[in-house]
Amino acid sequence: MTVTNSRTKNSKAGLSMADVLTLPPQQRKLVQWMLKNQPDGVTLEEAAYYLDLNQQATLALLDELLDQDFVQAILTRDDDLKYRIHLAPKLGIQQQQIQQTLSPGSPLAVIYNPSGEYAVQAGSRFEIYITVTNKGAESALIDVFIDDLSPQLIQWCDAPHQRLALSPNSMSEVLFEFNVPVTAIPSIYNYVIVVDAPMHYPEDTPIRHTAKLQVLPAIETVVRVSDPTFNVIPASSSRSPAPIPPGGILQLSVNVHNRSDRVDRFRLTCADCHESWYTIRYPEGLETAGLIIPNMGLNLNPGETGQILLQFQPPLGATAGIYYPTIRLYSANNPDLVLLDVVYVEILPAYLLNAELLTVIGRVRRKGGVFEIRLTNAGNTVREVVCTAIPADEDKVCTYVTTPPIIRVLPGEKAISQMTITPVKWWSRPIFGAGRLLNFRIELEDQKQFPLPNASLPGTVIWEARPWWQFLLVLLTVLGSIVAIAFLLWWLLKPPAPPKILRFQSSDATYQEANNGSIRLNWQIRNPKTLQTLTLNGIFVDGTAAVQPVVYNFNGQIPEELKQFCQIQTTLTCANIPTDARKPGDYIFELQAFNQKNPEEAADTIKTNTIKIIPIPPAKILEFASVKPIYQETPINLKTNNKISPDTIRLNWKISDLDKIKQLQIIGRSPEGVVNSQPQIYNFNEEIPNELQPFCRQQQNQLTCRSVPANNRTAGDYIFELQVFTKTDTDKPSVLQKTDVIKLQPLPSQIVEFKINGSDPLPKYQILIDPQNQSKQAINLSWKVEGSSNMKVELLPAPGDIPRSGTILYPVNNQPSSETIILQATSPTGEKVSRSVTIETFSPPPQTLNPIQPQLPQLPTTQPTPPVIPPPPTAQNPSTTPGGTPSSTSPTPLPTSPTPSQPGTLSPLELPPGFD
Repeated sequence: MTVTNSRTKNSKAGLSMADVLTLPPQQRKLVQWMLKNQPDGVTLEEAAYYLDLNQQATLALLDELLDQDFVQAILTRDDDLKYRIHLAPKLGIQQQQIQQTLSPGSPLAVIYNPSGEYAVQAGSRFEIYITVTNKGAESALIDVFIDDLSPQLIQWCDAPHQRLALSPNSMSEVLFEFNVPVTAIPSIYNYVIVVDAPMHYPEDTPIRHTAKLQVLPAIETVVRVSDPTFNVIPASSSRSPAPIPPGGILQLSVNVHNRSDRVDRFRLTCADCHESWYTIRYPEGLETAGLIIPNMGLNLNPGETGQILLQFQPPLGATAGIYYPTIRLYSANNPDLVLLDVVYVEILPAYLLNAELLTVIGRVRRKGGVFEIRLTNAGNTVREVVCTAIPADEDKVCTYVTTPPIIRVLPGEKAISQMTITPVKWWSRPIFGAGRLLNFRIELEDQKQFPLPNASLPGTVIWEARPWWQFLLVLLTVLGSIVAIAFLLWWLLKPPAPPKILRFQSSDATYQEANNGSIRLNWQIRNPKTLQTLTLNGIFVDGTAAVQPVVYNFNGQIPEELKQFCQIQTTLTCANIPTDARKPGDYIFELQAFNQKNPEEAADTIKTNTIKIIPIPPAKILEFASVKPIYQETPINLKTNNKISPDTIRLNWKISDLDKIKQLQIIGRSPEGVVNSQPQIYNFNEEIPNELQPFCRQQQNQLTCRSVPANNRTAGDYIFELQVFTKTDTDKPSVLQKTDVIKLQPLPSQIVEFKINGSDPLPKYQILIDPQNQSKQAINLSWKVEGSSNMKVELLPAPGDIPRSGTILYPVNNQPSSETIILQATSPTGEKVSRSVTIETFSPPPQTLNPIQPQLPQLPTTQPTPPVIPPPPTAQNPSTTPGGTPSSTSPTPLPTSPTPSQPGTLSPLELPPGFD
């Protein structure tokens, strides 16, 4: 067949990165997906699903890739057909490997693809993948770039400098894309890729990788009719390679057709194979009369066909598998013409494996036996054999450890696995004789189910008998056991010793009440196993009870309340046992130990020496008095009913030992002892309370307070008492002090306003009435009084007590009469101030009564008590009479008197007047 070079082969079969760029779109998409995501191969169904095509169209694409040797068809163990990318091999035998640069101890691992020399055609595009793994313990910023010493590749690269951010135990990939221009000079270019992390791994970076790029000239191949052609017989493909038995020979015929009009000489080469793998034979003799042809090529006249014999003879140790060497036919007339074809050859496997079991240590006493399993691979396949040891005896008394359990043997090599056999049931060791035989066998199993000549290797271990001196040890052990049992019986039957108190004392002879602690005791008791209970009593020196007796129940173990203070071994040792003795005084404690056999009578009793608790000296009141002896009561704002610029009683004091104070209380009483001021309580918590900070300061552990306001509310005489509670006080103060009598004088009473219908009345106020009108009439009274807060204000004869200021409707009699109204204010000291007015009602003669005379205001007709009604207009404010004429002297009439809602009841105007 004739093969024209329509793509760059670079004398290699398989797929290269340059080939990916020249593929059609559908094939390129499929190949890129298989390279990145499916390196182990894909099925036809998976490829069709990814391309979104039917299986027939997808199979056509895969067949085209198979014909170009870009894809391999693989039959899995489950008889499934998968397609895998076939990368360009190295030296025609081995598949291109991905080099991984791993520096020992380096926190960064880098993988370069491609890693070495790479060839690309001018005017094409290629890619370099760099995978970086952060194996360190911290996150890192990693720079991946092309070194400046490679300026030519920097110009061709789209992004020559990139950066990664990797967390610990994570990885990422960087892609460098290069566009090689058509005008690039064909040559070999050296370049350096640098991986650097100067901020996080300065000691382990930079990592530099040197590689080469070979730029090939841009080749444009034109198929001409005069070009020679050739084909190989028998034909082979990736699906049906030509078989060669191990050590056998494969002979191929290459038929060459010279279609030109000139005599040509043809020469055949196979650059992918070693010279010892193949032989090329050209025809000998005179092909044409008068023409001598040497045996260095095939000479053909125009239009003739000749044959070249190609013979493959792989060595006997060649590994089984499929090989695809590329053959090239050279033309003497046209040396630049590239004629290529691929021959698929399969070396058949030979499964010859020799196995033997060698004894290293066959007789054992205390240690295990050692054996070696040696495998020799005389075939041409890689063998992986699993070694399993199986005991051949009924009772399994040994353990078997094989290292390694799986042996991998390359063709023509040897491998060794060591097996250790260790007896574990010591009672099965023979006592007399030559020893015991322990039989076993080694089962061999090929992981790929290749045949094995011998799958089982038998073996034997001799377990030697016990030495004579072990019988003496047995005899001594028996005698010792008898003596131990006799001693144990004596120990169990002897009476236990009673508990004995060895030591009982206090941690300190003197305690300070200021430490807010209690007396702590220590004791040590012998024979604690027989201890039933411990009783602890505390008394004062005069014999009175100081604390409640405490009973600790042991019963062979420490009680829960003593576990953190006691340890029990041969003796019971307890330290810093707290007691309830906290008050000042002289104490004596008594400890009694009771035996388990006689819990009613103390087995031992002991007392401590006198232990003292010294009381805390109380704080002292150095000064406590009022700022001044007499105060004047503060006036009250009648609008807001609040005091204007309060002037309350203010106190000064000075107290020593501030750190001992827990609380201050100030209580105000009258000279008779009655509490007339709300108590003031100030709690001290390591600092001055917030309410006292504006008035108090601390100086040399003294509290000095000035002008502290008291809680007095009314006028009168006050005596204030300062009570100091220390941190050890419970319900009574440790010290107190009183002030002298402090006077708060009341304000004098004063009537500021007293008006009728909004005007100041004369001593006698006359009202013209109409006897014919039976409805109730009223006047509007308003007043305002100033004075002490405890002042009493009255309106006589009715309604009596009233507020300091207000307004009410006061009913008047509709018959001629006279009535005196008195407004009276009484101070807390009994002084009275009053103002009065006489209300006189009269009726003129009937003939003088003017029908249009304005009437007095009438009470409202609503039944409930009316709200505050504004005062009616005065005589100066003109109003309209019922007839419609204005009047300037008479008050405005009120609504008519309401009719009672129920018979026998009073209307609201007939009820006593109330407050506004």
